[in-house]
Amino acid sequence: MNNNIVKTDKNYTYDILKNDLQFLNYEYPLFKINSIGKSTLNENIIYIKLGEGNRKLFINASHHANEWMTSLITMMFIEKYLYLYKNKKNYKGRNIEELWNRTSIYIVPMVNPDGVGLCLKDKKILTNELYKNIWEKYINNLEDWKANIRGVDLNLNYPAGWDEAVKNKAKKGVISPGPRDYPGPNAISEMETKNIINFTNIFNFDMTISLHSQGQEIYWSYLNKKVEKAYEIGQKMEKVSGYFLTEPNYYSSFAGYKDWFIDKYGKPSYTIEIGKGEEGKSLPLEKAEEIYNELEEIFFVAIEEC
Repeated sequence: MNNNIVKTDKNYTYDILKNDLQFLNYEYPLFKINSIGKSTLNENIIYIKLGEGNRKLFINASHHANEWMTSLITMMFIEKYLYLYKNKKNYKGRNIEELWNRTSIYIVPMVNPDGVGLCLKDKKILTNELYKNIWEKYINNLEDWKANIRGVDLNLNYPAGWDEAVKNKAKKGVISPGPRDYPGPNAISEMETKNIINFTNIFNFDMTISLHSQGQEIYWSYLNKKVEKAYEIGQKMEKVSGYFLTEPNYYSSFAGYKDWFIDKYGKPSYTIEIGKGEEGKSLPLEKAEEIYNELEEIFFVAIEEC
């Protein structure tokens, strides 16, 4: 692929994402741009659908603001998949037209647009007074902001062991809104979480992938709930990526999207921690191509196995 629409030369903001989707839709009028609902600050939480199959795969990215690289990686995959389908290409022996007709892929490339905007110091966010009291004291460290605009960690806001997540974070001194690790005043307190849950309940996906960063790891289970075939599929993802298939430690085992999906639906669900960099920081932009190459075939394994 030459002259890619999705570039890797700028921090990946919500506005860039919207612009890229418009250009992709012009080049590849094979999908529609839709919304699963609004964010706290009334931005559309965008989703697109690729494929026409009965099997349903859900991919989401940027639950966490400082993990905006996951949105860029997701958009790079979207462009690659559209290119392959339009040009009737195969991918490592896989017939893309067959995959397109077998599996529908639903993608939310940025779950947390407000938080990403705050992390990347979007003027539109910084001039919004509604939640300034929550983030203003962190103004010099906004690049490390992980939560949504209300200071809630969205991947600790799902109703799967939420009470346990509250206890675990309280032990570390996190009891109020802030840049990271606050599970919220109650489970599903946030607009973004509600919309993802509603979206999932409507479509009843067969498999889900949540992209996070970082660590080059693939998490596949929730506590003692081991979904049939999930480990075997995870092994295939491990083989094509070099990432390590593992289970999260106890203190990170509650209230995430993967946890809720496994708990409610009993189907394969993965959290993939992309790349490696400085702990607690956004991954460096110059590593985007390298990280995408690590991840690319994982997506195709998921489409096949869904």
